[in-house]
Amino acid sequence: MSAVREEGLDRRVNLAAKLFRSRLLPGVERHKDLAVGILLVVLSLVAVRDLVAGGTVVGKDTITQYYTWYSYLGERLRSGDVPAWNPHQFSGAPFAGDPLSGWTYLPAMVLFTALPVSAAAKSYLFVHLLLAGVFTYALARALRMNLAGALLAAVAYEFNVFMYWRNLCCSPYASVMAWLPLAILGVELAIRSPRRTDRGFWLGVGGLALSQIMAAWPGQGSYYALLALGGYVAYRTLLSPPEYVRGLRGRTLTFLLYGGGVLLCGFGLAAAGLLPRVEYQTLSTLADGYGNIEGVRAAWGGWTSEDWQRLLTPGLVYPGIAVLALALAAPLVARGRHAVPFFLVLSLCALVLSAPDGTVLHSALYQLLPGFEWMHPHGPGRIKVILYLGLALLAGATLSRLGERNTGTLLAVPVVTSLLLAICAVALLATEGPPAGHGIGVSLVSLSALVVINGCLVVYARAPAGRRGAVLLMVLVLFADLLAAGRATVAERATADLGKDLVKVDLPRFFEPTGAAKFIRAETENEPARYFGYGPRRLGDGWSFNYNNWFAERDTSALLASNMATPMGLDGIQGYNAVHIARYDEYMKALNGRSQGYHNADVVPRGLDSPLLDLLNVRYVIVPADVDADQDELLELKGDHPTVYADGRVEVLENRDALPRAWIVHSARQAPRAETLERLGSGAVDPRQTALLERPPPDLERPADPSADRATVTKYEADQIELETSTGARGLLVLSEAYYPAWKAYVDGQPVPLYAADHVLRAVPVPAGEHTVELRYESWSLRTGMAISLGSCLALVGLVAARARHRPEKPTSACRPPESDAGIAR
Repeated sequence: MSAVREEGLDRRVNLAAKLFRSRLLPGVERHKDLAVGILLVVLSLVAVRDLVAGGTVVGKDTITQYYTWYSYLGERLRSGDVPAWNPHQFSGAPFAGDPLSGWTYLPAMVLFTALPVSAAAKSYLFVHLLLAGVFTYALARALRMNLAGALLAAVAYEFNVFMYWRNLCCSPYASVMAWLPLAILGVELAIRSPRRTDRGFWLGVGGLALSQIMAAWPGQGSYYALLALGGYVAYRTLLSPPEYVRGLRGRTLTFLLYGGGVLLCGFGLAAAGLLPRVEYQTLSTLADGYGNIEGVRAAWGGWTSEDWQRLLTPGLVYPGIAVLALALAAPLVARGRHAVPFFLVLSLCALVLSAPDGTVLHSALYQLLPGFEWMHPHGPGRIKVILYLGLALLAGATLSRLGERNTGTLLAVPVVTSLLLAICAVALLATEGPPAGHGIGVSLVSLSALVVINGCLVVYARAPAGRRGAVLLMVLVLFADLLAAGRATVAERATADLGKDLVKVDLPRFFEPTGAAKFIRAETENEPARYFGYGPRRLGDGWSFNYNNWFAERDTSALLASNMATPMGLDGIQGYNAVHIARYDEYMKALNGRSQGYHNADVVPRGLDSPLLDLLNVRYVIVPADVDADQDELLELKGDHPTVYADGRVEVLENRDALPRAWIVHSARQAPRAETLERLGSGAVDPRQTALLERPPPDLERPADPSADRATVTKYEADQIELETSTGARGLLVLSEAYYPAWKAYVDGQPVPLYAADHVLRAVPVPAGEHTVELRYESWSLRTGMAISLGSCLALVGLVAARARHRPEKPTSACRPPESDAGIAR
């Protein structure tokens, strides 16, 4: 009788244990994951506090490009408009087609639409750090790392100095790094999912992350992310496939299914931004790559083998000595678990490819990958955007494996300890002293962190009762080490010797319209006109016109140079951008008599007297109020043009010879594109009377009284211009607006041809009498892309709804990952 009772009790105990494991433990794990999420939020707030208190730390690209464009993006979205065209820079240029405009990049669109520019910029810094940490933690857990390993990986990735620094100076780097873990996570969970709806959903998640990478940095950053993502798909389908995949044919089909699926989802969601950018690329200065641009080095940057020791010392590329040591230990400790083979190869390949000189790997990829040979040499060090995820996950895999209580992992602890000490010794021997600007304190923090983390590892592996405390201390020490190195790096980059790459700026004040901006805005409210800022600075024995390099100088913002026309709501002819309309770049080169590389479009001394300047409707020039006695061109400029505004910092000069925004001519000639600028620049052709076209001109007539011609701008918006014209005979309406084929012309509502006039302007044939002329920006690529992206979004929403209607099923044995990757997280 007692045996029966005992047997029944055992059954009830076993049933209760199963119930606890199936119902309660997942809840406990969820609460632990939530606690980790809260910890990452707190650490992220601590990390950005000094960066946003009393101003916002920015780099020259961040302040002159990204925040400037994102604020314009938010302004247009708040008005319910699609930001297709930017009329404020380069006499007008595509905006949705600009690769770095922020169009379709969700964090930029949401934050800068919902918040003022200062709050949006601060939130932008915080969000990218947090996304990087959360997505890496989720990926590590999906790779079956325990909580300790996943948390270590998240902290190591989120706060490495490369991410911390790039988040401030060069936003696209941080964007790629933030979304890459989610892209890989989506693929991993899709491969594991037993149901089609789940597979489709997770491919959609991976595709969403990929679309954000392409929206933030559609050039090198996207290429490197695609290499990492494609490599992971190949690893999980060809080399380490699920058990349900059999044979070479099955592996190949699985690779094509998941690789093609994530690409289809990614490109579908990104189409609204990607297609306009492809269209713009073909018409831009970068149509043939960097190497074909005059004055641009095809290759710059990159590491030599000696630079690898920089990973060991606090600085721009510091991942943490402990992180590096744990990553090196991963192949010994974790072996084939947690996708260690893939992330090891990824990290090594990224380091090799970051070298400027060719290696066997360079040669192989140049032969295999389309476009890689002309893209990668332009800054090969940029490939480090995919390096730190590999290092972080390798370190997390080592820690996770040490948490498994078996003889093998316990014996591995001395190996890890020895590696830590060896790395420390190498770092001390390889470094003559603390990095410039860091001081001995930062190096001591790193070495102290190494010792503490080393002790925590021993406790973690050998004393289960003390694991929780050891893990928390280890993570906090690693965070302190990385944060100290990051802050020291920011301080170093803010020194005058380095040109102040990073500065703290009061963004509302920086973007507040100056007195000169208010004056020009008032003067051009009823009659559009353009301006440029001109104030060269002494540089050695000559003068520099690179206003973007002086972004932190008070006088630079007063000149409204670089991209300042956009936030001020003014129309300018200059700007700072990696991409220009090719026609406009050719025009500025002819105007100045020399090239300015591929970023800048400014006016230099030779261009001040060029007839081409008047064609761009330049009525105002902003110059410094105080001029050096040896700045002859600037003194002459002030003498030739009257001052119409002055405030002690700048003067606004008026160019009364500037052509209006629109005028009518009754003579047009076809001229080869290569000869147009020479004829206009030499004065052989008067653009007030004759237009030079690249194709046969329309039939024109000379009126009895040409002085009675009238062309008045009645509506001027970014993507639409309306004019009223009056002429006694058929004429050609010439607009001082940058020509781009996406613009379409209508007269009295009927479509008419739009001509490229005078190399860079637009021209519309108009009949005699009074008529309404309308120009609209109608990009087929933008419309088609938005339709594709909308359809992709609806498909993803449908997958979410279908997935929600079905309760998750337990995966069958055939759908479980291979044994090498099936360790249960503890």
